[in-house]
Amino acid sequence: MGTINGLDIHHEVQGKGPPIVFIHGLGATSNVWHAQRMALSKYFQVVVYDRSGSGRSQRARDGYSIDAWADELAGLLDHLVVPQAVVVGHSLGTMVAQRFAGKYASRTKGLILAGAEAEFGPDEKRALTERARTIETHGLSAVVDAWLTGVLSAATREANPALAGMVREMFLSNDAKSYVLHCLALRDGSVRSDQGNIRCPTLLTVGDQDPVTPLSWHRQIAAGIANSRIRTIPNSAHFAMLESPAVFNTVLLDFLATLDL
Repeated sequence: MGTINGLDIHHEVQGKGPPIVFIHGLGATSNVWHAQRMALSKYFQVVVYDRSGSGRSQRARDGYSIDAWADELAGLLDHLVVPQAVVVGHSLGTMVAQRFAGKYASRTKGLILAGAEAEFGPDEKRALTERARTIETHGLSAVVDAWLTGVLSAATREANPALAGMVREMFLSNDAKSYVLHCLALRDGSVRSDQGNIRCPTLLTVGDQDPVTPLSWHRQIAAGIANSRIRTIPNSAHFAMLESPAVFNTVLLDFLATLDL
């Protein structure tokens, strides 16, 4: 735990080598990256952390925004005395990562966007608003099972029900009020204007069965970021790093090997 921009932010560091930091998405915690942390810490200094209002980190006093989370990451790297890092984001975390890479270009050695998002259209904004209202009225349990069908493929939910149960529990462990505010910060966020400022090599990964952030979204984002490429993760939905960790790790390591670290 460390005090970052006035808040206690839970973080863990493992391994030695070039720094790589992982940013989780909406409703998740740093533990979604456990398989990546175990594999990559053999070669890298791996940093995982819970964004403010998530997991074991303190809730923000003044609400949440993509910009504040990007500054939070900069503060965490300052705290760890890490001048530059490869930045990996998932889902909402990809918006934080893009804002960070655009705002702090000299500190970003490489960018990996898993299940990427940049800006939502009217339908997606409406869905996030409705999800937030449902949780405010009925709690997280009212939406968890519908959420689960989007983040894990049907095959994974059937073949690995233990994983599905743990992912379900992670979601239900959120503070409902914080989750609602995160939901609205995601709805209102946009990082399209950051993409032209991203200078580092960029990898986008997408599960071939991802209904949350489809391949078409990744193509739009890649079109806005110079020096970017897309890799598809087979047999996976939105949480490819949990569903197909070995393949996901191989894709990351292949990309990392091309960087000047």
